[in-house]
Amino acid sequence: MQLDHPRHILAPVDFSQLSQLALRYAAAFSRCSGAKLTVLHVSSFDVPPYFTKGQLEQIQEQLRASQGRARQDLADFARAALEAELPEHDLLVIEGRPAEGILRAASRTGADLIAMGTHGRSGFNRLMLGSVTERVLREADVPVLTVRRETPAPAEPLQIREILCPVNDTAIARKALAQAAQMARCFGATLTVLHVHEAKADDGIADLCAWVPPEQRAQCRIRELERSGEASREIIGQAADSGCDLLVIGAQHRRFFDTTVVGSTSVRVVRHAPCPVLTVVAREDNR
Repeated sequence: MQLDHPRHILAPVDFSQLSQLALRYAAAFSRCSGAKLTVLHVSSFDVPPYFTKGQLEQIQEQLRASQGRARQDLADFARAALEAELPEHDLLVIEGRPAEGILRAASRTGADLIAMGTHGRSGFNRLMLGSVTERVLREADVPVLTVRRETPAPAEPLQIREILCPVNDTAIARKALAQAAQMARCFGATLTVLHVHEAKADDGIADLCAWVPPEQRAQCRIRELERSGEASREIIGQAADSGCDLLVIGAQHRRFFDTTVVGSTSVRVVRHAPCPVLTVVAREDNR
């Protein structure tokens, strides 16, 4: 399965140190793949609950002024965050709630990858998603790169040398592996393909070396590795043991009544991995 490199990366920022770090990763992906980079800020403008028709023009003027200030702040933030690593980029400021604004901007710009920071939540077994980043993760139709606040600040220039891709015998795992191989080739990184043997699992891989397709082997250096135990714990443990720079994982979106949920293994990995995680998504009806 061949996937194109990302062509347009959307990097939402909230002017925090975490979003500055996520922006550095977005810029590294942009430089490597030649993708267009759009730096986004979703600005909230509180309209008074009661106002007359005569006040409308004044409110619109205040909104334009607010967006102008936010755009200048965004330009300054991008320059300060990236310095010599600054690739060519666009700036976008929109009004709205953060999650809705990010998803709307991704659709509007045609972005095929979203890169953002996530503050995470406590509780290893928490499955439902609630933060801005996690809502984007469960509703986006494109890969989402998440950078946790615990991620150590990378050296300059930012380099990705070790990529980890956990797999099982599913279509979304194959899609994630193809994406990981593309990233490994792009960065000149080594790709470790990991399969975790779980008790009672029905998606095991009898021979991981034979399972990895030849086209992925042709793209990059691949190492096969197997572990046994609970999948998310073993994946996180391997990421910590190997000191990987990027983890690429597939996630199936499923409907639970009126809520979209992402598989528990993927959620736990995103929340607790010691490195940035690129989540490659698939809808339930796209298996």
